[in-house]
Amino acid sequence: MKKLLIAAALLLCACASDQRGKEKMNDMNETLEFFQSLDYENGLEVVVKTFERFPLQYAATLGLDGNAQVRPIEFKYEADGLLYFDTVTFYTSYKELLAHPYIQICVCDQPTMTYVRVSGKVNFTDDPEVIEKCFENSPVLTSQFGNMREVVIGYYLSEVQAEFESFSPQLTHHRYTLSDGND
Repeated sequence: MKKLLIAAALLLCACASDQRGKEKMNDMNETLEFFQSLDYENGLEVVVKTFERFPLQYAATLGLDGNAQVRPIEFKYEADGLLYFDTVTFYTSYKELLAHPYIQICVCDQPTMTYVRVSGKVNFTDDPEVIEKCFENSPVLTSQFGNMREVVIGYYLSEVQAEFESFSPQLTHHRYTLSDGND
């Protein structure tokens, strides 16, 4: 009986492992199909769709101490060719971006070995419509600062450079200079 239970447990583990492997392969295939569906002639679309698909990005700033700082951020929306984000006026990142208004943002998909990197100049705005749209596009922002909207400040990027890179043989690299919205 004990041997039968051990054999059944091993079989169950093998089946579960096989199922996880199939799920990972399906996820990778779906993500690869997503990347293959992008219009690489339109750099803005590549960036926006990738940021929407992978809602957690990582941003690098120059810290007040002169050292690089990396933190998670969340893309909020695109309007008229501009990429919008937000921060909070009492965050260290806000002070860093006031002192050094340039940022680099990266999102990566490990299974397809693909990443998008975006850099640009931060332009702050306290326009109520921008702030409202940031809240509309982020349940996280709403849950954390819904009652303290006055501390949230929006920003958009100008002087934007974007890079799409993949080590997957099915995808090719692309580099873009994006419009500042007025071009």
